Amino acid sequence: MEKMTLKEIADKAGVSMMTVSNVINGKTGRVSAQTAEKVNAIIEKYGYVPNLSARSLTKKTSNIIGVIVSIDDSEVNYLENPYVSTMVGIIEQELCKNGYYMMMHSIKKEGDVSHFLKNWNVDGIIFMYPDFIDYAKEFIAKPLCPLVIFDVPPQGSNVISVCSDDQKGLYLSTKYMINRGHTHIALVSDYEGNYILTQRYLGYRKALEECGIPFREEYVLPFPTDYEGGVAAGKAIASMNSQISAVATTADICAIGVMEGARLSGLRIPVDLSIVGYDNLSLCRYTTPKLTSISQNIQQKARTATELLLKRITGEASDQPRQVILDVEIAERQSVIALF
Repeated sequence: MEKMTLKEIADKAGVSMMTVSNVINGKTGRVSAQTAEKVNAIIEKYGYVPNLSARSLTKKTSNIIGVIVSIDDSEVNYLENPYVSTMVGIIEQELCKNGYYMMMHSIKKEGDVSHFLKNWNVDGIIFMYPDFIDYAKEFIAKPLCPLVIFDVPPQGSNVISVCSDDQKGLYLSTKYMINRGHTHIALVSDYEGNYILTQRYLGYRKALEECGIPFREEYVLPFPTDYEGGVAAGKAIASMNSQISAVATTADICAIGVMEGARLSGLRIPVDLSIVGYDNLSLCRYTTPKLTSISQNIQQKARTATELLLKRITGEASDQPRQVILDVEIAERQSVIALF
Protein backbone atom coordinates (compact mmCIF):
# COMPACT_ATOMS: atom_id res chain seq x y z
CA MET A 1 0.00 0.00 0.00
CA GLU A 2 1.43 3.36 -1.00
CA LYS A 3 1.84 6.01 1.66
CA MET A 4 -1.10 8.43 1.70
CA THR A 5 -0.72 12.18 1.82
CA LEU A 6 -2.61 14.64 3.98
CA LYS A 7 -4.54 15.80 0.89
CA GLU A 8 -5.62 12.25 0.03
CA ILE A 9 -6.90 11.73 3.57
CA ALA A 10 -8.86 15.00 3.29
CA ASP A 11 -10.32 14.00 -0.09
CA LYS A 12 -11.50 10.61 1.20
CA ALA A 13 -13.07 12.23 4.27
CA GLY A 14 -14.61 15.05 2.26
CA VAL A 15 -13.05 17.71 4.47
CA SER A 16 -10.29 20.28 4.20
CA MET A 17 -6.61 19.54 4.83
CA MET A 18 -6.77 21.92 7.79
CA THR A 19 -9.49 19.80 9.37
CA VAL A 20 -7.40 16.66 8.97
CA SER A 21 -4.39 18.46 10.46
CA ASN A 22 -6.48 19.61 13.43
CA VAL A 23 -7.67 16.05 14.09
CA ILE A 24 -4.14 14.66 13.89
CA ASN A 25 -2.83 17.27 16.32
CA GLY A 26 -5.74 16.88 18.73
CA LYS A 27 -7.25 20.30 17.98
CA THR A 28 -10.84 19.14 17.73
CA GLY A 29 -12.53 22.16 19.28
CA ARG A 30 -13.93 23.24 15.87
CA VAL A 31 -14.32 19.73 14.49
CA SER A 32 -17.47 17.73 15.12
CA ALA A 33 -17.12 14.37 16.86
CA GLN A 34 -18.56 12.67 13.79
CA THR A 35 -15.98 14.28 11.46
CA ALA A 36 -13.10 13.50 13.83
CA GLU A 37 -14.21 9.89 14.05
CA LYS A 38 -14.43 9.64 10.26
CA VAL A 39 -10.94 11.11 9.76
CA ASN A 40 -9.40 8.87 12.44
CA ALA A 41 -11.02 5.81 10.85
CA ILE A 42 -9.41 6.63 7.48
CA ILE A 43 -6.05 7.29 9.14
CA GLU A 44 -6.20 3.92 10.89
CA LYS A 45 -7.37 2.05 7.80
CA TYR A 46 -4.60 3.33 5.58
CA GLY A 47 -1.89 3.46 8.28
CA TYR A 48 -1.19 7.16 7.76
CA VAL A 49 1.93 8.38 9.60
CA PRO A 50 2.35 12.17 10.01
CA ASN A 51 5.48 13.77 8.57
CA LEU A 52 7.36 14.78 11.71
CA SER A 53 9.69 17.14 9.86
CA ALA A 54 6.77 19.06 8.43
CA ARG A 55 5.04 19.11 11.78
CA SER A 56 8.22 20.45 13.35
CA LEU A 57 8.27 23.40 10.95
CA THR A 58 4.61 24.14 11.59
CA LYS A 59 4.59 23.81 15.38
CA LYS A 60 8.13 25.12 15.95
CA THR A 61 8.80 21.96 17.95
CA SER A 62 10.53 18.74 17.05
CA ASN A 63 9.61 16.28 19.81
CA ILE A 64 13.33 15.56 20.00
CA ILE A 65 15.27 15.66 23.25
CA GLY A 66 19.04 15.97 23.09
CA VAL A 67 21.00 13.79 25.51
CA ILE A 68 24.55 15.10 25.76
CA VAL A 69 27.49 13.31 27.33
CA SER A 70 30.67 15.23 28.14
CA ILE A 71 33.79 13.19 27.32
CA ASP A 72 37.54 13.74 27.24
CA ASP A 73 39.86 13.45 24.25
CA SER A 74 40.22 9.68 24.55
CA GLU A 75 38.56 7.19 22.25
CA VAL A 76 36.72 5.48 25.11
CA ASN A 77 33.22 4.28 24.24
CA TYR A 78 31.19 6.03 26.91
CA LEU A 79 28.24 3.68 26.41
CA GLU A 80 30.41 0.89 27.79
CA ASN A 81 30.12 2.65 31.15
CA PRO A 82 27.24 0.71 32.79
CA TYR A 83 26.03 3.77 34.69
CA VAL A 84 25.72 5.84 31.51
CA SER A 85 24.11 3.06 29.46
CA THR A 86 21.58 2.34 32.22
CA MET A 87 20.62 6.00 32.54
CA VAL A 88 20.34 6.45 28.78
CA GLY A 89 18.15 3.36 28.43
CA ILE A 90 15.68 4.58 31.04
CA ILE A 91 15.59 8.10 29.61
CA GLU A 92 14.84 6.72 26.14
CA GLN A 93 12.01 4.58 27.51
CA GLU A 94 10.42 7.53 29.30
CA LEU A 95 10.71 9.80 26.26
CA CYS A 96 9.18 7.14 24.03
CA LYS A 97 6.21 6.76 26.39
CA ASN A 98 5.56 10.48 26.08
CA GLY A 99 5.89 10.68 22.30
CA TYR A 100 9.41 12.11 22.19
CA TYR A 101 12.57 10.95 20.44
CA MET A 102 16.09 10.90 21.85
CA MET A 103 19.16 12.21 20.04
CA MET A 104 22.49 11.41 21.68
CA HIS A 105 25.59 13.54 21.19
CA SER A 106 28.99 13.70 22.87
CA ILE A 107 30.91 16.91 23.44
CA LYS A 108 34.62 17.47 24.00
CA LYS A 109 35.00 21.24 23.89
CA GLU A 110 33.10 24.50 24.16
CA GLY A 111 32.12 24.79 20.49
CA ASP A 112 30.47 21.38 20.46
CA VAL A 113 27.45 22.62 22.46
CA SER A 114 26.67 25.58 20.22
CA HIS A 115 27.36 23.54 17.08
CA PHE A 116 24.86 20.91 18.20
CA LEU A 117 22.15 23.49 18.92
CA LYS A 118 22.69 25.30 15.63
CA ASN A 119 22.31 22.12 13.61
CA TRP A 120 19.47 20.39 15.44
CA ASN A 121 16.10 21.65 16.58
CA VAL A 122 15.63 20.05 19.99
CA ASP A 123 12.85 20.81 22.46
CA GLY A 124 15.06 20.21 25.49
CA ILE A 125 18.44 18.92 26.63
CA ILE A 126 19.59 16.45 29.27
CA PHE A 127 23.29 16.65 30.19
CA MET A 128 24.66 13.36 31.49
CA TYR A 129 27.96 14.59 32.96
CA PRO A 130 28.84 17.92 34.60
CA ASP A 131 32.38 18.09 33.19
CA PHE A 132 31.35 20.68 30.63
CA ILE A 133 30.26 23.24 33.23
CA ASP A 134 33.41 25.38 33.16
CA TYR A 135 33.18 26.14 29.46
CA ALA A 136 29.39 26.27 29.11
CA LYS A 137 28.46 28.80 31.78
CA GLU A 138 27.15 31.28 29.23
CA PHE A 139 24.86 28.67 27.70
CA ILE A 140 23.60 27.61 31.13
CA ALA A 141 22.88 31.20 32.16
CA LYS A 142 20.69 31.72 29.10
CA PRO A 143 19.73 28.29 27.73
CA LEU A 144 17.97 28.29 24.37
CA CYS A 145 15.68 25.47 25.50
CA PRO A 146 14.71 23.73 28.77
CA LEU A 147 17.72 22.10 30.37
CA VAL A 148 18.31 19.36 32.95
CA ILE A 149 21.73 18.53 34.39
CA PHE A 150 22.67 15.57 36.57
CA ASP A 151 24.88 15.72 39.64
CA VAL A 152 25.74 19.40 39.96
CA PRO A 153 24.64 22.15 42.37
CA PRO A 154 21.88 24.55 41.18
CA GLN A 155 23.02 26.59 38.17
CA GLY A 156 20.31 29.25 38.11
CA SER A 157 16.54 29.40 37.75
CA ASN A 158 16.63 28.30 34.10
CA VAL A 159 18.26 24.94 34.81
CA ILE A 160 16.93 21.90 36.64
CA SER A 161 19.51 19.92 38.63
CA VAL A 162 18.80 16.31 39.58
CA CYS A 163 21.22 14.54 41.89
CA SER A 164 21.48 12.00 44.66
CA ASP A 165 22.57 12.63 48.24
CA ASP A 166 26.17 11.74 47.45
CA GLN A 167 27.63 12.69 50.82
CA LYS A 168 25.08 10.50 52.57
CA GLY A 169 25.92 7.67 50.20
CA LEU A 170 29.57 7.32 51.25
CA TYR A 171 28.62 8.04 54.86
CA LEU A 172 26.28 5.01 54.76
CA SER A 173 28.89 2.90 53.00
CA THR A 174 31.64 3.69 55.50
CA LYS A 175 29.34 3.47 58.53
CA TYR A 176 28.08 0.07 57.35
CA MET A 177 31.61 -1.31 57.45
CA ILE A 178 32.42 0.38 60.75
CA ASN A 179 29.35 -1.20 62.31
CA ARG A 180 30.79 -4.58 61.32
CA GLY A 181 34.05 -4.00 63.14
CA HIS A 182 36.19 -2.41 60.42
CA THR A 183 38.33 0.53 61.51
CA HIS A 184 40.97 0.52 58.77
CA ILE A 185 38.89 1.46 55.74
CA ALA A 186 40.37 2.65 52.47
CA LEU A 187 38.65 4.88 49.91
CA VAL A 188 39.30 4.52 46.18
CA SER A 189 38.48 7.89 44.62
CA ASP A 190 40.33 10.42 42.52
CA TYR A 191 38.04 13.07 43.98
CA GLU A 192 39.98 16.33 43.66
CA GLY A 193 38.35 18.71 41.20
CA ASN A 194 35.24 16.53 40.86
CA TYR A 195 32.11 17.83 42.59
CA ILE A 196 30.31 14.49 42.94
CA LEU A 197 33.33 12.54 44.17
CA THR A 198 34.25 15.32 46.60
CA GLN A 199 30.81 15.06 48.19
CA ARG A 200 31.31 11.32 48.57
CA TYR A 201 34.78 11.85 50.04
CA LEU A 202 33.24 14.18 52.62
CA GLY A 203 30.72 11.47 53.52
CA TYR A 204 33.60 9.05 54.12
CA ARG A 205 35.35 11.59 56.36
CA LYS A 206 32.15 12.31 58.26
CA ALA A 207 31.54 8.65 59.12
CA LEU A 208 35.12 8.19 60.38
CA GLU A 209 34.98 11.35 62.48
CA GLU A 210 31.58 10.50 63.95
CA CYS A 211 32.86 7.11 65.09
CA GLY A 212 36.15 8.43 66.47
CA ILE A 213 38.30 6.67 63.87
CA PRO A 214 41.44 8.57 62.82
CA PHE A 215 41.55 9.70 59.20
CA ARG A 216 44.58 8.36 57.38
CA GLU A 217 45.59 10.18 54.22
CA GLU A 218 47.42 7.11 52.92
CA TYR A 219 44.15 5.19 52.92
CA VAL A 220 42.71 7.48 50.24
CA LEU A 221 43.82 5.98 46.92
CA PRO A 222 43.42 8.45 44.00
CA PHE A 223 42.83 5.90 41.25
CA PRO A 224 40.29 6.48 38.43
CA THR A 225 36.78 5.24 39.16
CA ASP A 226 36.74 2.77 36.28
CA TYR A 227 37.48 -0.95 36.15
CA GLU A 228 41.17 -0.56 35.34
CA GLY A 229 41.57 1.97 38.14
CA GLY A 230 39.91 -0.46 40.51
CA VAL A 231 42.23 -3.31 39.53
CA ALA A 232 45.24 -1.07 40.16
CA ALA A 233 43.80 0.01 43.51
CA GLY A 234 43.14 -3.59 44.56
CA LYS A 235 46.74 -4.52 43.80
CA ALA A 236 48.00 -1.42 45.63
CA ILE A 237 45.99 -2.27 48.76
CA ALA A 238 47.39 -5.80 48.75
CA SER A 239 50.96 -4.48 48.50
CA MET A 240 50.67 -1.85 51.25
CA ASN A 241 51.21 -4.30 54.13
CA SER A 242 48.73 -2.22 56.12
CA GLN A 243 45.84 -3.10 58.38
CA ILE A 244 43.25 -2.22 55.73
CA SER A 245 40.36 -4.68 56.01
CA ALA A 246 37.72 -2.86 53.99
CA VAL A 247 37.41 -0.42 51.11
CA ALA A 248 34.73 2.03 50.02
CA THR A 249 34.41 2.95 46.35
CA THR A 250 32.47 5.54 44.37
CA ALA A 251 31.32 3.30 41.50
CA ASP A 252 30.32 -0.33 41.14
CA ILE A 253 32.57 -0.87 38.13
CA CYS A 254 35.52 0.38 40.18
CA ALA A 255 34.57 -1.91 43.09
CA ILE A 256 34.53 -4.91 40.76
CA GLY A 257 37.99 -3.90 39.57
CA VAL A 258 39.21 -3.69 43.17
CA MET A 259 37.87 -7.20 43.80
CA GLU A 260 39.78 -8.51 40.80
CA GLY A 261 43.01 -6.69 41.64
CA ALA A 262 42.86 -7.91 45.24
CA ARG A 263 42.21 -11.51 44.15
CA LEU A 264 45.10 -11.42 41.68
CA SER A 265 47.30 -10.36 44.59
CA GLY A 266 46.19 -13.23 46.81
CA LEU A 267 43.47 -11.57 48.90
CA ARG A 268 40.12 -13.23 49.48
CA ILE A 269 36.88 -11.23 49.17
CA PRO A 270 35.42 -10.62 51.75
CA VAL A 271 37.54 -12.71 54.17
CA ASP A 272 40.66 -10.57 53.73
CA LEU A 273 39.08 -7.48 52.21
CA SER A 274 35.47 -6.28 52.43
CA ILE A 275 34.16 -3.88 49.81
CA VAL A 276 31.14 -1.71 49.06
CA GLY A 277 30.30 -0.32 45.61
CA TYR A 278 28.23 2.67 44.56
CA ASP A 279 25.25 2.88 42.13
CA ASN A 280 23.71 -0.58 42.76
CA LEU A 281 23.79 -1.53 39.09
CA SER A 282 22.35 -4.87 38.01
CA LEU A 283 25.86 -6.28 37.56
CA CYS A 284 26.27 -6.28 41.38
CA ARG A 285 24.24 -9.49 41.41
CA TYR A 286 26.62 -11.25 39.02
CA THR A 287 29.90 -10.89 40.93
CA THR A 288 31.38 -13.46 43.31
CA PRO A 289 30.64 -12.63 46.04
CA LYS A 290 27.61 -10.52 45.15
CA LEU A 291 28.50 -6.87 45.65
CA THR A 292 27.01 -4.77 48.45
CA SER A 293 26.42 -1.29 47.06
CA ILE A 294 24.91 2.11 47.68
CA SER A 295 21.69 2.45 45.70
CA GLN A 296 21.00 5.90 44.33
CA ASN A 297 17.95 4.48 42.53
CA ILE A 298 19.12 5.18 39.00
CA GLN A 299 15.68 4.41 37.58
CA GLN A 300 14.04 7.08 39.72
CA LYS A 301 16.84 9.52 38.98
CA ALA A 302 16.47 9.19 35.21
CA ARG A 303 12.66 9.24 35.31
CA THR A 304 12.57 12.30 37.57
CA ALA A 305 14.89 14.25 35.27
CA THR A 306 12.87 13.30 32.18
CA GLU A 307 9.54 14.10 33.81
CA LEU A 308 10.69 17.51 35.05
CA LEU A 309 12.14 18.39 31.64
CA LEU A 310 8.95 17.49 29.77
CA LYS A 311 6.84 19.46 32.24
CA ARG A 312 9.10 22.46 31.70
CA ILE A 313 8.74 22.06 27.93
CA THR A 314 4.94 21.88 28.04
CA GLY A 315 4.63 24.59 30.67
CA GLU A 316 2.77 22.29 33.06
CA ALA A 317 4.83 23.22 36.10
CA SER A 318 5.91 26.83 36.55
CA ASP A 319 6.85 26.28 40.21
CA GLN A 320 9.37 23.50 39.63
CA PRO A 321 12.29 23.28 42.08
CA ARG A 322 15.72 24.23 40.76
CA GLN A 323 17.26 21.17 42.38
CA VAL A 324 15.96 17.73 43.29
CA ILE A 325 18.05 15.63 45.69
CA LEU A 326 17.08 11.96 45.77
CA ASP A 327 17.70 9.74 48.78
CA VAL A 328 20.14 6.81 48.85
CA GLU A 329 20.23 3.52 50.72
CA ILE A 330 22.48 0.53 51.12
CA ALA A 331 21.76 -2.64 49.15
CA GLU A 332 23.21 -5.42 51.30
CA ARG A 333 24.67 -8.51 49.64
CA GLN A 334 27.78 -10.61 50.38
CA SER A 335 30.93 -8.52 49.95
CA VAL A 336 31.31 -7.29 53.55
CA ILE A 337 32.23 -9.58 56.44
CA ALA A 338 31.79 -8.82 60.15
CA LEU A 339 35.00 -8.94 62.19
CA PHE A 340 33.28 -9.94 65.44
